[in-house]
Amino acid sequence: MKLFKNSINLIMVAILAFQACDTPKEDSVLLSEADKKEIETLARDIPLILSNQGWDAYEEKFADGYQNWSMTGDNVRSREAYLGLVKDWYDAGNRATGSEIETIGFVPISKDLTFYLNAQKEVFRNPEDTTTTLTRDIRFVSVYKKEGGEWKNYFTAFMDKP
Repeated sequence: MKLFKNSINLIMVAILAFQACDTPKEDSVLLSEADKKEIETLARDIPLILSNQGWDAYEEKFADGYQNWSMTGDNVRSREAYLGLVKDWYDAGNRATGSEIETIGFVPISKDLTFYLNAQKEVFRNPEDTTTTLTRDIRFVSVYKKEGGEWKNYFTAFMDKP
């Protein structure tokens, strides 16, 4: 837990320092309500996109250069490595059946890049016992990037609620 708090603090300081140094006061970056809604919807729906629309639709929601940091393992995975792990999980028959989010906040970095913090509950079907569901209560620190007019997942760090 201490690693998580220290990491979050370090990330927040870095982003705030970046904003203070890089963004002129007269051009302050604001995220539109429509952009916030699109990001929240993507965050909520991404596990369901995999279950309901399949692998190709899921994979295209991750930006080029996407990275995932495992807070418990303290390592950064490339887009290919992370998606490979998810593909193995998916191919084993695992499917999300529900997803709810609670937005904690947005920190715009630029007009096409924003920091998003949220709590998320995901419900999964157990492939070996279809009568059993598993629920994860997860905390996310993410960066979303707008590519081709669409918000995509650019970076995630997450851990289960202690």
